[in-house]
Amino acid sequence: MAKMQEDVISQSSYMFYVCAGLLVARDRASRGNGEILSRFSLTEALCLGAGLAVSGLCYYMYRKKKKTADEIECDNASHINIDGNLKDTLEVTPGARLQYAVVEGVVEPVGEPLRSQCHEDIVGVVHKVEVTEPRLGLSSLYSALFKSHQQVTSVPFVLRGSDGTAVQVHCPLKASGLNMEMLYKRFLQVSHGFSVLGWYFSGVKSYSRLETEEMLRVGTRVTGVGQLTLDPDGTLNLRPPSDGSKYFLSMADYDTLRKQYSAATKAWKRFAVIFALAGAAALYLHGKLR
Repeated sequence: MAKMQEDVISQSSYMFYVCAGLLVARDRASRGNGEILSRFSLTEALCLGAGLAVSGLCYYMYRKKKKTADEIECDNASHINIDGNLKDTLEVTPGARLQYAVVEGVVEPVGEPLRSQCHEDIVGVVHKVEVTEPRLGLSSLYSALFKSHQQVTSVPFVLRGSDGTAVQVHCPLKASGLNMEMLYKRFLQVSHGFSVLGWYFSGVKSYSRLETEEMLRVGTRVTGVGQLTLDPDGTLNLRPPSDGSKYFLSMADYDTLRKQYSAATKAWKRFAVIFALAGAAALYLHGKLR
């Protein structure tokens, strides 16, 4: 059924443009100008190209989001509680692993946690500092540029269940969906002074700066979706799936995460159809007005 819906969207986009082109050709022939044009005008080509490009981009995003949503909602994604029964479950599972599992637990560092640069009393396990500088490029045309400096660090941590059972989290920086808590955000207006002279030599002028600090704090409840394994020493691990499926760490619960990707899939699907229709309509109307 899902594959059929994808084919319908693709075929519909193509048919919209074919029908619009046929209608334009019919109108031209009915005007009796005695001449059949063998090619589109520049305006029609632009309408067709722009519509196809935007619709194609939306369709690509739809396919990408749908693949992720299907992985999250698949029957193989077992929702497992982090408790004393988890080790027993994995011991009787072939390979002592679940290829795609969903677990929820509280973040706890293994060793010394990271400390916020702006709030010394706040500690966490993943820390991100970013400085973004919008710039103005001087060339034949003015162009907006963005220069970003980003530093992300992490320390080993576990997701701990209600009874104290812990799951070691591996490769957190490779996970999708990890929107951390914003601890600090400041927008600065750059004062140039004599540095404006350098603009004429470098061709680039910075006019503002945005500084942000984010952190996955200790004590935050996190949902992890990935491969769950049991080591011979009894350590439980959550890591990226070996089959290439999406790896998630999210501050949202599993149901919210699933709904977010489902909603995004539907939105991109609508955009793909809307822009296909818009491009076809623009092409048809331009042909009618000629």
